[in-house]
Amino acid sequence: MSKKINIGKLLLLLLIPAVLIALYYFATKNSDNEMCKDVSITINHKTEESLLTEKDIYKILGYPAGKSQVIGKKAGDLKMNDMENILTKNMTIQKAEVYIGISGDLKIEITERNPILRVIPDARTGYYICDDGTKIPLSNNYTPDLIPATGFMNDKIDRKLYYIVGFVNNNSFWKEQIQQFFVSENQDVSFVPFTGVHEVILGDTSNLDEKFKKLEVFYKKGLSKLGWNKYKLINLKFKGQVICK
Repeated sequence: MSKKINIGKLLLLLLIPAVLIALYYFATKNSDNEMCKDVSITINHKTEESLLTEKDIYKILGYPAGKSQVIGKKAGDLKMNDMENILTKNMTIQKAEVYIGISGDLKIEITERNPILRVIPDARTGYYICDDGTKIPLSNNYTPDLIPATGFMNDKIDRKLYYIVGFVNNNSFWKEQIQQFFVSENQDVSFVPFTGVHEVILGDTSNLDEKFKKLEVFYKKGLSKLGWNKYKLINLKFKGQVICK
């Protein structure tokens, strides 16, 4: 009797995967033959407005006329995996999911990258640096309110700025202080604060925590008493020093 029970259990265990595979096959087959009734596009974004529009999404997918080119097509003919790959090749899009919903609508869900800095290079097209370090083109739809960076840009400087902005964004005091970044020809990074008329030279990304702590103390105990317009240049690039001119 014990052996019969074990054999029965074994057969059941073998049967379950076969049933699941069969159900998946028939569900996929039916889904492939299902006609697209409508299109629903969701754009998830952390900026106040999305960088891309629904019109942009259709253009990226090769449907410039919009949903009218998609409605009525069989799900299998839409090649949804290919659509996801096409969408994620666009640098502004971090993630894309395309599938047919229960109602027969084609669901397109994308997540945009989150820009943290607007870069305006000398004599070159501008771009954004995002919180994952990726560079994306400027948006024709919306310009987020970000700290701008101007000057002599290259990939190395982009990495420096990404690191500095990440540090600043995690500091409640400095996040509200910095108006704009500059990059000089010798690759020194500096910034202009909202308070005063001076420029602060950071140099590179070394000892950032120490540099900003010293500057914060100097602001609170020095410039607040001497006057915010007393100096035009504050240099922090040399370790352990705050040099003013």
